[in-house]
Amino acid sequence: MTLSTALQKIGYWVVLGLVFLTPLFFLPITPDFYDFNKNYLLVGSTLILLILWAIISVVERQVRIVRSPLGLPILAVVAAWLASAILRSPNRVEAFLLPGQAGTWLALGLFYLASLSFIRTKKEVDGVIYALVGSLATLATVSLLWSSNLAVKLIPSLPAYLNSELWNPSGSLLAAAVALGVSLPLVGWIVIKQKAQQTASILLSLALLVIVIGLGGTVYRLINPISLTDRVTFLPYITGWGIALETLKSSPILGTGPDTFLADFTRFRPVTFNLTPQWSLRFITSSNYYLHLLTVLGIAGFAAYLFLVSRTYKLVAKIAKLAHNSSAPHSQIVAFAAGSAALFAFVLQLFLPINFLFGFLTVVFIIIMVASLKQLGTSSVAETGIDLVAAGSNSNSSILPWVVLTLVLLLAGPTVYLGGRAYAAEISFYQGIQAANRNDGRTTYTKIASAITTNPYLDTYRVAFSRTNLLLASSLANNPNLSDSDRAMISQLIQQAIREAKNAVALNSLRVTNVENLAIVYRNLLNFADGAQDWTVASYQQAIALDPTNPNLRIALGGVYYGQKNWDEAIRFFQQAVDLKPNLANAYYNLAAAHKQKGSLTQAVAAMQRVVQLTDPATSDYDKAVAELADLQKQVGPTAPVNLTGSKAKTELTIPEPLPTPALNPPIELDQSLSPETPATPSTETNP
Repeated sequence: MTLSTALQKIGYWVVLGLVFLTPLFFLPITPDFYDFNKNYLLVGSTLILLILWAIISVVERQVRIVRSPLGLPILAVVAAWLASAILRSPNRVEAFLLPGQAGTWLALGLFYLASLSFIRTKKEVDGVIYALVGSLATLATVSLLWSSNLAVKLIPSLPAYLNSELWNPSGSLLAAAVALGVSLPLVGWIVIKQKAQQTASILLSLALLVIVIGLGGTVYRLINPISLTDRVTFLPYITGWGIALETLKSSPILGTGPDTFLADFTRFRPVTFNLTPQWSLRFITSSNYYLHLLTVLGIAGFAAYLFLVSRTYKLVAKIAKLAHNSSAPHSQIVAFAAGSAALFAFVLQLFLPINFLFGFLTVVFIIIMVASLKQLGTSSVAETGIDLVAAGSNSNSSILPWVVLTLVLLLAGPTVYLGGRAYAAEISFYQGIQAANRNDGRTTYTKIASAITTNPYLDTYRVAFSRTNLLLASSLANNPNLSDSDRAMISQLIQQAIREAKNAVALNSLRVTNVENLAIVYRNLLNFADGAQDWTVASYQQAIALDPTNPNLRIALGGVYYGQKNWDEAIRFFQQAVDLKPNLANAYYNLAAAHKQKGSLTQAVAAMQRVVQLTDPATSDYDKAVAELADLQKQVGPTAPVNLTGSKAKTELTIPEPLPTPALNPPIELDQSLSPETPATPSTETNP
């Protein structure tokens, strides 16, 4: 066996391993056990394939590239992701690092190109199919065992994350259902067309049966969740369409950038969304994948993806007639089956958001189709009326293969180094989360600080670290006998909490959760530090600008004024919350409380009457609201009876929160550089 042949076989087994492992792969060592680690598996495997391909090129002294009609569309999709990430994304590291974003699509494009060089025979194409079907049959079995609660009953002492009917190695029941469902055209058509006596056909038939049963159990659990909180929720299509149109007004060509849909949702969702059952949710994906692409990648990304869809459809249509013939060669049957599965995936994406596994399988179907077309003879290719596949090479070149190898190594080196640091940061961050669950403040602080030092470009680390510092400062301030060193430590922790919250905003100023976190940090310092009130108000106003139709932000800001006994401003923002969501009982409850404190009892009674109207009589909140209304009516005198008709909501009635305790006397003086108006420059330094 020559070196080139050995490397070829290694590359083929890498392809098989990736196809088999991806649906099942997870590691419980990072905050996201599933998609994050599947994404790293894809990137790592693709780098190995590229390196093997480059070395084979050097050994054979020629660069072999498989061309197909789908190569250009896939290149266009990858180019759109890269252009949008580089030119539009507010945080390029997240745009390339997070699963399903630009880095994922770059890896998928390279995997498509590299894998075709390692799948050269009909037997190898069948091997990829068997690896995929075997993986999905295993996924179906696992899904059925867990969704039926059988695994939890049969296997004692499972880890906490496995001790749930909702657990699935794909990442979610929805991801599993989509993966199993989208594979049915591939497996089903091959089973129908293959001869029944073939051993492979029998095995595929059994696998198909297992997949169908597993799919049925998974879908049943999705339709009948354990609790309402486990129900899968999608953004309404009319809302997704409206958000897409609004983003096109500001950035029509490249969209707003990968991983920016949350910012688009909060900025552009209509006020009518507050009347839907999902009003309190914040969505990170649009209603379906096409609307999502139109929003984050603009017309360029949307058109590139449609180019891929249309070219795939044309290919499948070309081979459909021949594949239906009883004498159609096996490769043509497989090509049609894989192409049909890819088209089915594209159709499902009209109704569902995409997830990592969904996107990966779509590309795998395309790879199987193109690899099968490579096996067709010249006459079969001619009958389709299109140049399906051709192999291009540069023969007898001693320079080009070395250039290719150099370029691959230049890509692989930084990817391994930076990707390794990012992965190490995720491990540290997860260890910090686990320490926080154990109430181990010191370890929490150390691990999250280590994550920031290793990868200073993720705002999620900064938000978590700001809260950690704030909790440690609050815990220390509970000591009734504070020494000078304690006050100095509290001051350092508070300042670091503010700095890290500001750093999160600096890393992504369009993400409302970052600005809201900064406002919460300032609010918790109202009894600690001078000037915190103005900074709290300024931060909440900035958050409202990013999420203008959110009534909860108005309630939060009104609560700040309520705590300061500024009744007029509190009433103003509570009234805005009522205007944004006229059926929100808690907004009226806060409004009634502010009117009562101001002394405008008539308005307080009117607001409390709305609370009673909107509250479910079956809840304790209803009795609470009725009692408070009766007390107010005693103070005011006879009023109109309360109309109890209308929709009722199970809600928790809470008055504005009091100022945080304990208070420091004298308060800490904060430097003006910690104000929300002063720009932050994120660094890797962490103090105490």
